[in-house]
Amino acid sequence: MFLWAWERPERLDFIDPAREGVAFHAVTLQLSGEGVQAYRRRQPLVVPPGTYRLAVMRIEVARGTAPSEAQRARLVKLISDQVQQQAPDAVQVDYDARASERPFYRALLQDLRAALPATLRLSMTALASWCLDDGWLDGLPVDEVVPMVFRMGVDSQQVRAELARRGDFNGARCRESVGFVVDEPQPSLPSGRRRYWFNPRSWTAQDLQQLREKSP
Repeated sequence: MFLWAWERPERLDFIDPAREGVAFHAVTLQLSGEGVQAYRRRQPLVVPPGTYRLAVMRIEVARGTAPSEAQRARLVKLISDQVQQQAPDAVQVDYDARASERPFYRALLQDLRAALPATLRLSMTALASWCLDDGWLDGLPVDEVVPMVFRMGVDSQQVRAELARRGDFNGARCRESVGFVVDEPQPSLPSGRRRYWFNPRSWTAQDLQQLREKSP
């Protein structure tokens, strides 16, 4: 089980590194016009020694911006530098790419896989709708896909209804991990997958204990 630690002070010294890992916000990379602006984590994060740490690289694209090859190269450089500075156990890319941005995203992941150490796991979050009847995730050079079953906006009712009808996502890639939030009901999915949890507030030991009871 992994806890997402977003951009706020987080003291997670109460986790058990043998049971829980931390996916922490490392940087938000905003593309606007022809530029890329990096907003690195500024809030403190405390975890026990030996905690498995995923550095989350959030990518946002301003409306009206068509990502370019130059911006893709800049993203690869910024993410590579972040990895060198923080030495995480894995990298997770969080990018809600529009349909028109998918070729850019695919090329970005290919470039990242080539630039990062071969032993470093590369994870990506995915909109839950991508894991139903949308096959664009096939062949992406990542070790993990994490469908986010929360804060789904206009797709929420449809996605939940489809999951209730089918019992799971389509494709093996979306059946190894899943992302939930603590303040929304979770759809019933088969057990045995890696679970990521988001919390809109700072984590507490009580929050973690409640998750442990849900996911023994």
